[in-house]
Amino acid sequence: MVLLQTPVPAAAIRDTLSRIVLERGYRRSVTSTLLARGWEWVTRTLGGLFTQAAGSRGTFLVSLTVLAVLIIATIARAVIVAQARRQAARRLVVEVSADAQLAQARGLAAQGAHVEAAHLLYAAVITQLVEQKRVRRHPSKTVGDYWRELRAAGDGSASPYLSFSRTYEIVVYGDGLCDATRYARLEQLAAPMLQAPGSAATVRAA
Repeated sequence: MVLLQTPVPAAAIRDTLSRIVLERGYRRSVTSTLLARGWEWVTRTLGGLFTQAAGSRGTFLVSLTVLAVLIIATIARAVIVAQARRQAARRLVVEVSADAQLAQARGLAAQGAHVEAAHLLYAAVITQLVEQKRVRRHPSKTVGDYWRELRAAGDGSASPYLSFSRTYEIVVYGDGLCDATRYARLEQLAAPMLQAPGSAATVRAA
């Protein structure tokens, strides 16, 4: 085979392996990390090995095998690390129910933090709609986007949501104020959605 009869330049080996291993996840202060120093030693050793192997077919085959094993191990390690990070990220995600958000909203309202309570009440409404698979949550969606999604699906929550969102938007985009009276009104408007079938949430009458 031509591949086995033509020695691979040591510089090319170092460059190729460096691009494989020193990807974005390993570029944090590369020159000062143990990984960088260790990798420098590995590439230097491999470079010397391939230089010595240039005149020996047997040694070259052994060196090529070592290189293949190293590349496979590197890729396997990257896959394992990526999976571990994804699992850790999933463990850090704490699902907050609509009931919990509603309870937090009421707690803030009781302390006089009605603006913050209004935002949490809105979050409870969206969470409830998501839990019931009436809408799909997305961080880029606006208050109006959720209403349009409900309307397009012919969902019965579209009308009560519109009434709720009109008052809520005054807090978000209007005067930015929310007192006890306005918050109580928001809870009253949210009630049809939070008390929908399958919901465990209960809302006080305003």
